[in-house]
Amino acid sequence: MAVDFSNGLFRDLGDAVVSAPVKASATWAAGDMLKLTSGYLEACGAGDIPYGVAVATLVAADSPSSSGDVSALVYVGANNHYIYSPDSGTAAITLVGKLCDVGGAASADIDAATDKSLLIVDIDTDANKVIVQLNTSVAAGVV
Repeated sequence: MAVDFSNGLFRDLGDAVVSAPVKASATWAAGDMLKLTSGYLEACGAGDIPYGVAVATLVAADSPSSSGDVSALVYVGANNHYIYSPDSGTAAITLVGKLCDVGGAASADIDAATDKSLLIVDIDTDANKVIVQLNTSVAAGVV
């Protein structure tokens, strides 16, 4: 598994790194938001509640054929900052301090606040990115 933080981790502020079992055939990139499905990790989709953020990429060749045969490292907690593109729209300073939803494994839905799973703490207008923290008060299983 390769480590690549061009997307995802922006500032490491001391969140825990835990090992969790992986769902069969799951794949993701380093920095992708991950959810737990029946106790197994897989990449988040739009509107999912993230359990944490992938420390490393998991490619198909390394993915388990049976759920739980492989474990992966995940950042969990509410301190680290992660950087993602909006799934649509433009990152604006007016978003700072607002809660939003997951747009996909590597994006934030800045136009939705149904689940309120991400807190926007900063923006990068040049790159059209939002810098977020996980809102662990809505994430089941996060310590």
